[in-house]
Amino acid sequence: MFIFLITYFTAFCLPCLSLFFHHDLTTRSHFSEIVKVRSNLFQINGIAKQPLELPEPQGPVVTLSEKVYVPIKEHPDFNFVGRILGPRGMTAKQLEQETGCKIMVRGRGSMRDKKKEEQNRGKPNWEHLSDELHVLITVEDSENRAAAKLQRAVDEIKKLLVPSVSGLWMKS
Repeated sequence: MFIFLITYFTAFCLPCLSLFFHHDLTTRSHFSEIVKVRSNLFQINGIAKQPLELPEPQGPVVTLSEKVYVPIKEHPDFNFVGRILGPRGMTAKQLEQETGCKIMVRGRGSMRDKKKEEQNRGKPNWEHLSDELHVLITVEDSENRAAAKLQRAVDEIKKLLVPSVSGLWMKS
C-alpha cells in the first residue's frame, strides 16, 4: 500500500505541483508589466494618489462627456483597448471608482468580435462603430464637480495612451 501511494504521488501529484509553481518567463513579464502600469497609474513616485478633492455642489446636475481619441494610426500594433481595460476590466473599473466617471471604449476596433462589429455598424445604438477608436468619458454631477471629475479622468486616460517601450501590450 505504501509503495502504491508513493508511486501515485510521484506519477500524478508532482507533475501537477511543478506546473502549479512553474511560471514561464512570458507570464512573469506580463504580470510585472501590468503591475508597473497599474502602480504608475494609481501612484506617483510610490506614493498613493490623493483622492480627488471636490468643491461643494453648486447649481443643477449636468451630464458632461468627452471623447479621447486613441492614437491607433500612430501605433497600429499597440493594444490600447487591453491597456485601458486591464485584466478582467479592472483598470477601467478602478479608474471609474477613482474619478466618479463612466469610462467606455467605443469606436472602430472596440469590440472583440470583428464580424459582429461589422454587422452592427450603422444600426441604431451602434453609431459609435462608425467613429475612430476612442474612450468616451461621461459624468453626472453638479457642473463644478462634474468638470473636475471629467478632467481627472481625461488626464488618467491620456497616461494610458502612451505606448510602453517593453512591447508587452502589442497586438498578437
